[in-house]
Amino acid sequence: MSESQELALENRQSESSRRRKTFLDRVSRTLFVQGWYAFVLSFFVFFVLVPTLFVLSFLFTGWGDLQAFVFRNANVMAQILSAIGLSFSVALTVTAVDLIFGLPLAWFIVRRQFPGKSVLNTLVDSPLAVPTAGLGFSAALFWALNPAVKPQGLSLNFTNTPFVLIMLLHFTTTFPYMVRSMSAILEQIDIEYEIAARTLGASPLTASRTVTLPLFRSGIATGSILCLAKALSDTGGVQAALQTANLFAIQANSCSFTGTPSGTVLIGAWRTLGKACPAVTSQLNAGLAFVAILMIALSIGLLYAVKFMALKVRFPLKHVWPGIERKLSRGTAPRGRDLASFAFLVLMILIPSFFLVSFLITGTKTLGSPDWGTFGSSLGFSFLVAGLATLIDLMFGVPLALYITRGPSRRFGSLLDSLVNIPYIVPSAALGFSLFLFWKPLVDAGALPILAVIVLAHVGFTIPFVVRNTVGALEEMDPGLDETSRTLGARPLQAFRRITLPVIKPAILAGSIMAFTRSVGETGATLAVSPQAITAPVFIVNLLNVKTGNFYLAGLSVGILTLVSAGAMMSMRYFTRRAR
Repeated sequence: MSESQELALENRQSESSRRRKTFLDRVSRTLFVQGWYAFVLSFFVFFVLVPTLFVLSFLFTGWGDLQAFVFRNANVMAQILSAIGLSFSVALTVTAVDLIFGLPLAWFIVRRQFPGKSVLNTLVDSPLAVPTAGLGFSAALFWALNPAVKPQGLSLNFTNTPFVLIMLLHFTTTFPYMVRSMSAILEQIDIEYEIAARTLGASPLTASRTVTLPLFRSGIATGSILCLAKALSDTGGVQAALQTANLFAIQANSCSFTGTPSGTVLIGAWRTLGKACPAVTSQLNAGLAFVAILMIALSIGLLYAVKFMALKVRFPLKHVWPGIERKLSRGTAPRGRDLASFAFLVLMILIPSFFLVSFLITGTKTLGSPDWGTFGSSLGFSFLVAGLATLIDLMFGVPLALYITRGPSRRFGSLLDSLVNIPYIVPSAALGFSLFLFWKPLVDAGALPILAVIVLAHVGFTIPFVVRNTVGALEEMDPGLDETSRTLGARPLQAFRRITLPVIKPAILAGSIMAFTRSVGETGATLAVSPQAITAPVFIVNLLNVKTGNFYLAGLSVGILTLVSAGAMMSMRYFTRRAR
């Protein structure tokens, strides 16, 4: 290389270094940092939080319609109360059963070392790979509720009540959340405390009950909240199960439906009827608003009550019964407990979740005239919505997590941390209708395409995954690392890129993949925002119409979606291991 070329190269490097330094100086200024955080907070408030709760304004703007269609109509009020009662009774029952069988299984996974532990972890997580509409379809096929399908599962008679069917379905959707959340928190509890109690003469049951379990209340609270939120939010799985079992059907031509739906399914049914029957749209919107308001208020109140009970209330655990607890710590009692947990996992979770495979092999292969073009476009639309929503989640979720954990006010950060949970615990169908009301004026004016509204709806219930995972990683990270790099002259952006990001990257990747798969499998929010939008889960639910549907084609569609979701989950684990 000639001297002139070397000089030119040095000049380019010097210019590049100068530009980089200028850029870092500008973005490191206090005014810029404060402005960026203000922009992130404004996005969260005005594009996530306010639209999520906007339906509450209907109490003031639509009070006349509420009085005419809801409060003065005994049949409508009875229908609403029945649907909401069904949702909450099922959610509470499922959460209690999940806790009874999930706690021993989580304890076994964390406290035992055995061959095939990774296989067991994969089996526990495997139902998460199946879209909720597919889980509802598969569970209904397994319990053999529709004689037209004739699957080889168990034949149970649920008569006219869908309570047991919905409960059996929710086991498949909530149990992995309970086990996984409790396992993650149990791993952080030092076993040395329990060992010390054992060396002082305490039995295994006494040590775990009086030492570990009080430290484990946050894990119980987290698992219970996740299960309640998931059970209350599910729309596609419940509607798919009810339609497959011939317990629910929408008659758009008569502006009515048959069957007893849950709260979220009722929202979806009324949204569909409102689109097909313009003459009663205003009345249905009043009913929708009232259902959404009740579900939002009751969900937030119930879930925070569960959190308060689990974290604040002290249970009488200090008293011990040495003789009885020593007997229960040995022999058949612990083996029976573990066997019951494994039997519940296999019989109530795994087999119903994947019975669809048996149906595809042995069922009547009637494809009819499959509209693969519509399915392909719906799948592409699902990926487009999920990809855009996940990108927005990353753009605003990671800075929001940084502000919560590294912000100037710990009290405000704690408040913001609680507010982030609201879009997650609000049932997705209610959230979708609230977003529809918020964005409807812009959609009607043509100022905002329906794709943007659907993406924003999906951002509302997926951004907590990114924020929660990132906040957890940041709280586990030693803040001294970041402070040390700053004292050595690193700019805030440099410290984040070189110190913080490599540490929290696995959590960011995990949250983004969870957000993506959650968005791909969502049905309720999509139907609430736009009943005419056809995503892959909506396409599957439409195929499950008892009179005109095609069960085998629906099964194939679920299989394709499951493979895609499973690939996403495996990618999450692969990239997470590489990041570590």
